[in-house]
Amino acid sequence: MFSLRDYIVALAFAITFIAAPLAAAPFAYISNQLDDSISIIDSDQDKVIDTIKVSGKPAGVAVSPGGDKIYISTPEAKGFAVLDTKKGEIIAKVPVSDGALGIAVSIDGKRIYVADWYNNNVDVVDAISYKIIKTIPVGESPSGLVVSPDNQWLYVANRLSDSVSKIDTELLTVTKTTLVGSHPFGLSIDGRGERIYVANVQSDNVSVIETKRMLSLAKVKVNMLPYTTALALNDTRLFVTNQDDGSVSVIDTATLKEIALIEVGNKPEGISTHPDDRHVYVANWFDGTVSVIDGKTLKVVDTIKTGKGSRAFGLFFSK
Repeated sequence: MFSLRDYIVALAFAITFIAAPLAAAPFAYISNQLDDSISIIDSDQDKVIDTIKVSGKPAGVAVSPGGDKIYISTPEAKGFAVLDTKKGEIIAKVPVSDGALGIAVSIDGKRIYVADWYNNNVDVVDAISYKIIKTIPVGESPSGLVVSPDNQWLYVANRLSDSVSKIDTELLTVTKTTLVGSHPFGLSIDGRGERIYVANVQSDNVSVIETKRMLSLAKVKVNMLPYTTALALNDTRLFVTNQDDGSVSVIDTATLKEIALIEVGNKPEGISTHPDDRHVYVANWFDGTVSVIDGKTLKVVDTIKTGKGSRAFGLFFSK
């Protein structure tokens, strides 16, 4: 006889089985600037499961802490779009500034930060009302943004000022600005919030900055036109996209030496690390693809077709 206990066990199994695909991701959200779209990659399958139209030449990507909202900068629409991941649709288009490019979200999910390339400032936006809380002047042509793990600091790469600014996220003021290499663009921060790594496009190197004092520790030579960076394997390896030679440089963060050069697609730009901390995904602009790198073997293990002008500038993975 089928007992009550058997029924409960069977029901629990069924619920687990049904719910499993819903939690199967993480997902990568890749902006395709020339297609006016964003591709959603299921990283379990390494394939695109949906493509959603986003007008305004989407460029930057930021993911809310819960993964329920994706913020996509739209330079030609002068702001950003909000993708609801549960509904699978754009639920808001937020006007912010003429040159919206780099975008990031606070660790607590309450604020969205948007770099204004043209007006040399960072707009701080409330994540509920979508109203601008404050506009913070920084250097010329701010691009990449990254928030410290403790949510206390926001770092901004100022491309035409050859500098990085450190912003107090409570006071919403710049506390210090440090010179780096020529034309910094993308940047990343380690898990302890102690170092930032800045890709300097015109000087073909990466600046390593100690965050507490905003002191330059080193400049590491990479290849042609480094665009942005990502850390993996417990921050022991730094991956840098080199736009002009279709490669990714790998830097050992202990020795600060380049240890590998990996061939990827044509004109790699955005790069982000899977939550497994091992696999690194690279958006290739000219190819309209994403290369998947195994951070341990330093080999490309997959290539995923996305859309025209895949850029994905920012932290584009949900957790």
